[in-house]
Amino acid sequence: MKKLLALDFGGTFVKHSLVDQNGVLTERAEYAAPLESAEAFVNTVKMLYEKYQREVDGIALSMPGIIDSDKGILHTAGAYTPVLGGKNIFQLLGDFGTRISVENDGKASILAEAWKGALQGVSSAAAIIIGSGLGGGIMMNGMLYKGVHFSSAEFGCMPSEIGTYTPTSSIAHKAGMSALLKNVALAKGMHPQQFEIAGIRSRDKADPTLPIYSGQDVFRWIDEGDPITCQVYEKWLAALVYVIYSLKLVLDPEKIVIGGGVSRNNRLLDDLKREYEKTRNMIITPGLLELELVTCQLTADANMIGAVYNWLLHFDKQEI
Repeated sequence: MKKLLALDFGGTFVKHSLVDQNGVLTERAEYAAPLESAEAFVNTVKMLYEKYQREVDGIALSMPGIIDSDKGILHTAGAYTPVLGGKNIFQLLGDFGTRISVENDGKASILAEAWKGALQGVSSAAAIIIGSGLGGGIMMNGMLYKGVHFSSAEFGCMPSEIGTYTPTSSIAHKAGMSALLKNVALAKGMHPQQFEIAGIRSRDKADPTLPIYSGQDVFRWIDEGDPITCQVYEKWLAALVYVIYSLKLVLDPEKIVIGGGVSRNNRLLDDLKREYEKTRNMIITPGLLELELVTCQLTADANMIGAVYNWLLHFDKQEI
């Protein structure tokens, strides 16, 4: 049975696992993200491959950014763009002597759900992955839709204000997890560096004696009915539903799945469905707004499982 080394490069950590051709994971672990240089990135892959090379048939990568997964070109690479943007990852890792695949993390996530998760047997779907920002993937006619420039499903870049086209006016700055945490901090008169917001690496401006809060703390405050947090949360839900509503009108998919760590929160899906119901007042065509909204089944493992499925699609010529 084939077994692959799956690597999911995020902005904070790189997660790895051994994944077999049935999508079963073993040997999970994570390391600090090698953001400092291309050499550090290559050395991280090399270190892990040398550890497992006798057990695996190849390497399957998941990464942020706009990626030509056929040629291996990283047009952008999220937090890795300063050191990897514009580079060919197959050439960077070409000395390893094994078959390597790479896919955008959001696209890997929807591949995973189509293979082993909530989208099995579904031909038309979209995935919205809530991380520090917003990513995702699109399935059309049973196939992953990548777009002419491999930039499909970059939902976080959608403008949120008519006529305003600046980076901070993108929907990611209203509907990502970093946006929720930052806006809760500001609304409560707290320093954003007291919250686990991606991209904030130095906390020297915050009082070191003060506690650091996470998304779990924010949802606990919501459950407790804290009025300030709940008000910010309602605006955040509305921003997410703006994305869901837009995807429904443009794609009319059978399902939209919600992923990312926050999707494991028990109340999120019901709250999104409640907010989505308000869109029915926007249009009168019967049935147009019917939508099955679900959460991803594979959550934290989706990117690695999808990366492996991408490898199988390229080298074993499997079909979705």
